[in-house]
Amino acid sequence: MSKASPDTRERMLGAAETLLRERGLAGAGIQQVVARSGAPIGSLYHFFPGGKTQLAAEALRINGGKAGTLFRSILGDSSAPFPDRVRRLFRTAASGFDKAGADKGCAVGSVALDLDARHEALRTVCQEAFDAWTASIADELPWSDRATRRGLAEVLVAGIEGAFILSRARRSGEPFLTVGESLALMLEGLPAQARVGAGSRSPRKKSRRPRTTSKHV
Repeated sequence: MSKASPDTRERMLGAAETLLRERGLAGAGIQQVVARSGAPIGSLYHFFPGGKTQLAAEALRINGGKAGTLFRSILGDSSAPFPDRVRRLFRTAASGFDKAGADKGCAVGSVALDLDARHEALRTVCQEAFDAWTASIADELPWSDRATRRGLAEVLVAGIEGAFILSRARRSGEPFLTVGESLALMLEGLPAQARVGAGSRSPRKKSRRPRTTSKHV
């Protein structure tokens, strides 16, 4: 009975998530997960009858959920200007990267780089994670235009993923700090009309009104 306990399932998911962060999809095979978790291989197929694909998909959803929670927690703190929240997010990521050994990436990003035509199910999981992060970040951005918020949110997600790659290559969280500061400065430098949501269409509408209203006054 203990071999099929919920704790065994959680250990396998935890092992899979860590291996995906360390080695990507290619390095998170059944044997590696069994060895890392200490669980018997029979338990893996008991909990994950879909094998490696099911295990990896569930581990990716866990990893994606953790990241989403972090984004909402920091970027949703309205007590600070949004650029300062971005700085805090990237400082937190840098600290976490270094404390974890400076050798682990984002599981979702690592798997996305390993995908090929055989991995459509996992590609969908990665896409859903990126889309969820982008949407949650866009919801916190202080601009009224939806397209502007979506575009800036994708820039932030790309910045985080790029910082993971640079940080792994350098074995240091310093790139997170550099990228985060650059993005914060970019946000601070956006035109004031973008912040209040006045788009380029509003001035054009106003320019037409004097001709029509003057006839009615």
